[in-house]
Amino acid sequence: MMKFALSPRRVFAGFALIPLALLAEALILQHLKGQAPCPLCVLQRAGFVLVALIALAGAIQQPQRRGAVGYAAALALAALAGMGVAIRHVWVLYHPKFGCGIDVLEQFVNDLPTAKLVPWLFHASGECTSPHEPILGLQVPEWSLIWFGLLFLAAMVFAFNSLSAARAGAAA
Repeated sequence: MMKFALSPRRVFAGFALIPLALLAEALILQHLKGQAPCPLCVLQRAGFVLVALIALAGAIQQPQRRGAVGYAAALALAALAGMGVAIRHVWVLYHPKFGCGIDVLEQFVNDLPTAKLVPWLFHASGECTSPHEPILGLQVPEWSLIWFGLLFLAAMVFAFNSLSAARAGAAA
């Protein structure tokens, strides 16, 4: 039986490609389909950027064993933070009277340095409660929640696998 193992570099590259592809889709929805991002959308984008940056750093450094565990844990924490924002956004979608609207959160997000440096990606100008055309039956924040959940689970599995390899390497 052939054993299939991926190097940490390839795993981290895969972790980077997923959020970058999701960010590309977000930009298509924003710039080609006219769906303005709300403050919670922008914070979710920041979460995907953070996951991608951590994964790219891991792919470049090529950590082994405990180093890979550290990067995987950082990926899991970033995905968990993104999940928190996505959960709030999904809740706001189903409870529109509690929406974020044009409020302090939008001003805060638009005053962040990222909104000034990369406005085409991080500038909030939409309403959190605005319904958009569903993608395969789900709204964008629901998809975001699913992807953050999958990234979190995959990072945890990778962390535990790397930890097992580190323990096995230390015992040998």
